Amino acid sequence: MRISTMGLIGALLLVTPGLAAGQSGQQAQSGATTSSTPLTQVAPPVTPPSTGPKLGQVDFGFRGDSVRGDEARFNRYRDLSQGGFLDRFRYGKITDTWVFFSAANNVGYEDQSFLGEFEATGRLKTRFIWSQIPLFISERTASLQTDRGDGVLGVDDSIQQRIQAGTLTLANAMTTVVPFEMKSRRDVAMFDLTYAAGRDVDFKFELWNSLRSGTNIQNFGLLNSPGNGITQEMGIPMDTRTTDVTAVMEYANSRGMLSVGMNGSWFDNRLPTVQFDNPLRSTDISGGPSKGLAVTWPSNSLVSFIVDGGYKLPAKSRATAAISIGRASQNEPLVAPTINSALVAPPLERSSAEARGDIVSMVYGLNSRPAPGIWLNARYRYYDYTNKTPIFDTVAIVGDWAVSTTRWETEPLSQTRHTVDLDATFTPLAYVAFGVGYSRDRAERTFRIFEETDEDVFRVTLDSVGNQYVTLRLKYEASQRTGSGFEQHLLEEVGEQPDMRHFDIADRDRSRVTGILTITPVAWLNLNGSLGTGHDDYENSGFGLRDNRNRTYSVGFELMPANTVSVSADYSRDKYTANQYSRTSAPATFTDPRGDWWVDSHDTVSTVTASVDLLKTLPKTDIRVSYDLSDGKATYVYGLPSNSTAFTPPASLRQLAPLINRLTGARVDLQYYLRSNIAAGVAYWYEDYNVNDFSLNPITINTLNVGTSTIYSGYLYQPYTAHTYWLRLTYLW
Repeated sequence: MRISTMGLIGALLLVTPGLAAGQSGQQAQSGATTSSTPLTQVAPPVTPPSTGPKLGQVDFGFRGDSVRGDEARFNRYRDLSQGGFLDRFRYGKITDTWVFFSAANNVGYEDQSFLGEFEATGRLKTRFIWSQIPLFISERTASLQTDRGDGVLGVDDSIQQRIQAGTLTLANAMTTVVPFEMKSRRDVAMFDLTYAAGRDVDFKFELWNSLRSGTNIQNFGLLNSPGNGITQEMGIPMDTRTTDVTAVMEYANSRGMLSVGMNGSWFDNRLPTVQFDNPLRSTDISGGPSKGLAVTWPSNSLVSFIVDGGYKLPAKSRATAAISIGRASQNEPLVAPTINSALVAPPLERSSAEARGDIVSMVYGLNSRPAPGIWLNARYRYYDYTNKTPIFDTVAIVGDWAVSTTRWETEPLSQTRHTVDLDATFTPLAYVAFGVGYSRDRAERTFRIFEETDEDVFRVTLDSVGNQYVTLRLKYEASQRTGSGFEQHLLEEVGEQPDMRHFDIADRDRSRVTGILTITPVAWLNLNGSLGTGHDDYENSGFGLRDNRNRTYSVGFELMPANTVSVSADYSRDKYTANQYSRTSAPATFTDPRGDWWVDSHDTVSTVTASVDLLKTLPKTDIRVSYDLSDGKATYVYGLPSNSTAFTPPASLRQLAPLINRLTGARVDLQYYLRSNIAAGVAYWYEDYNVNDFSLNPITINTLNVGTSTIYSGYLYQPYTAHTYWLRLTYLW
């Protein structure tokens, strides 16, 4: 056994150097994609076990894969490229006075992550995280544009000149482009520190820094001039940094707590504009620019000062308060209305944005248990955003080919909200609690069709917790939102129907029911289920969203007949339906109901998960098997009145094919312990993605008249089937 064990270790060590020697080539083949994935999605740190024989672990070995279809979607937010790997590194140490823990995952690849934690018991705690989040958009993207750096995308001069002269067609020029991989990556670093200066005083500091670079796909109609008529989809370079800082001093004792600090967030965009060549023209004329300009998110900041605390009151009561006062600002240089040298651009009213807004947020709370079995809670929330950006007035530019006589004026949006929540819970019987509650939300906005909205919410709850056999939670909620101060002229100014209502502020009646049930008849069996249904009725909306319903339920079980056996399975189904009403925008039908049309949408998702874990059921062997299925289907059914003029004849209205989105996954992981601290393992992952989307499937793209009216990047919704294999050695110490 000693010889075979060392032979396997040696074989695995031989493939490990590929991490350093061959990694760059692997990354080029499968890097990883919009999101702008928010920081909250960064994987949380792995906390070391407080007990157990081993605090150290490392997996290393070889990974292979086989992908048929869209490899970019398979590796969208990860990097499972084949080659040697070093993964699941864990090392920690616990003493009487301090604790240390570290971790690393998928080292050397696009989605690698690292963690380090240290705590001096009762005095100091610090942590550092580094995480990379790849975004692989497409491996088949093609473009006439070449990135020349500093936000400039250029087309070969000879191609522009020949297309302008009529000796080369755009369609023929597109046949010469070379496909490339479109991707970006977000690198996130986090550092936090808590220092106990005394028994009652702590200092806390947290820093997040996120860098995003690469390319993101964008669609521009900026070349839709009378002489061009081209829509262009291309990759836009990105180079941004987001920095978030929190610093707090906290005082706490047996009576209460008080903390004072600040939050700051700074976004820096190194490429605030992207200039791109018009492939149809090499020189500017009125009606035909040679270049376009895309404006991306400007650099900005938000800084706020915070005070919050709580104080213990008599009669088992506690009062809390949190106050935040901040300012959002953005003062980047304003972009010229046009870069077409054949046009005389109107002068800018000022050179920079001078955009700023003051934000005040307050939360006050009081909870009390005045008598056994009674719990009362009250909370008031106040939020005010005062937009202090000076109004900007300018002459409009029609596309990039003509100067209009129309004047445009900005509308700085402000908002104030007041929210009151009142809740009471009564426990007349052991393990049974009844609750009632009421909320009122009042919002005041500027430059919206309703000056004010008020929403009243009523709810009742039934909870049964603490019982070892049954846990039940039920909640019913009904609310009504109404608007006042209707500004019809705001709809008319932008050419919308007078009966149009914007769903986020429109009058709405809402009802919702949710329930969760868990039954544990015996210690080794857990049964669970949930149910939810909701209905939003926009009864006063003539156009826009009129009705929305959602239903969801789930059932599942967990079976643990022995300490070494665990079996679980869950099934859930979600269904969403909605009705939206509209009217064709042609001037002749603006007031004619025969131009009406509507769409009924139905969206369903079924999800299945199942797993079986056999840990040492067979001697020295761990077996883990899992299965996942997510099956989605969406349909959009259009309707017309019997005397419709929207489509002639009405039978010519072509219904869209259902949208299908199905992801199936299965995983098998087998480990055999050669010794108590050395395990050899193999693993297999299977994924199959099937998609048929009417908006971005090959049939639709082929109808876009690519090369004549459209310059298309090549991005599609495409299926894939992938097999991934691991051969690994795990060492514990």
